[in-house]
Amino acid sequence: MNNMNDIIINDTTLRDGEQTAGIVFSPAEKIYIAKILDKIGVDEIEAGIPVMGGDEKDAIKKINESGLKAKIFGWNRAKPDDIYASLDAGLKFIHVSVPISKIHIEYKLKKDFGHVKSNLISILKILNREGVKYSVGGEDSSRADMPSVIEIIEIAQGEGAYKFRYTDTVGVLNPLKTYENIKIIKDCGKFKNIMLEIHTHNDFGMASANSVAAITAGADSLSGSISGIGERAGNCALEEVIAYFNFIENQNIKFDFFKAKKLAKYIAKITGRRIPESKPVFGKNIFYHEAGIHTDGIIKNPVNYEAYLPESVGAKRKLLIGKHGGSSAIKHKLNKMGVQITDEDALKILSAVKAKSGKLRRCLTDKELLSIYKTLLTT
Repeated sequence: MNNMNDIIINDTTLRDGEQTAGIVFSPAEKIYIAKILDKIGVDEIEAGIPVMGGDEKDAIKKINESGLKAKIFGWNRAKPDDIYASLDAGLKFIHVSVPISKIHIEYKLKKDFGHVKSNLISILKILNREGVKYSVGGEDSSRADMPSVIEIIEIAQGEGAYKFRYTDTVGVLNPLKTYENIKIIKDCGKFKNIMLEIHTHNDFGMASANSVAAITAGADSLSGSISGIGERAGNCALEEVIAYFNFIENQNIKFDFFKAKKLAKYIAKITGRRIPESKPVFGKNIFYHEAGIHTDGIIKNPVNYEAYLPESVGAKRKLLIGKHGGSSAIKHKLNKMGVQITDEDALKILSAVKAKSGKLRRCLTDKELLSIYKTLLTT
């Protein structure tokens, strides 16, 4: 497994993320998002699709001229018009995507594999003449047979591509299969001069897990988006994969979770798509605890029920008082308010708390807890 600090982080929020049905970023928003992504620490920004023209092309051009540290990429089909649009936008880094599964070749392209190969070679020769750096993506790699994947990577490497993107276009992989496929490619001994990138979709909820498996198997680059926004069920959420390697594998990755979280909130605001409260890493209540066993464990030592500190990702821990709570949390809460009670008193209050929480169908506020204390014990 590579160290994550050696892994190239390719962010596709502005391309695959914006392809989420119903999402449109304004040119100003795209430029702002790109600048924040650069501050977060991503290595590459897939800024969009230049051949779309109009505001899209203009925004990509302005992002490319913004002096960012990250490499700015345009996404392209293997078509001359796409390539020349990217070149016209001034891009020095270009991604070319080609369908390589039998499904896509037969039903989408209505061609054969020979056409895919010859066309890719002709497109890459254009890029070579222009002197730009480029990567090649195998669309629907996960449903392609491995010999076809290997052949396309051989062509990409032979022509001079610096990276190949292995794409789980419709999210059909599982972590075991992902690991196996990436391991086959990395261990075949043919690819010394080209890196391997993983790009996963979340149709079955495994995009982040599949990306972790790919990196564990030796992938050199991770492609995903902030909060995992993307087509259908979305893409790999970059923050989830990076958090795993940072907090569980202790790799101390150069990625600013605070800025990433602020960006996620900004994107949620401008798109009208809120971040789920239980979303890993960025969810509002992932460090909220109510159940009695859990709150007791947290009070004794947060490590009992937290895999990493909330402060690490700009979050806050809260102990909630409600139907599922315990007496230790009540004592802890009241103590914070300057009230000392016995274990016996805590049990009395707990009974009243459970009744009121059940009636209100929510947790109680600190004011409501204090009111119960005063009613039961001071009157």
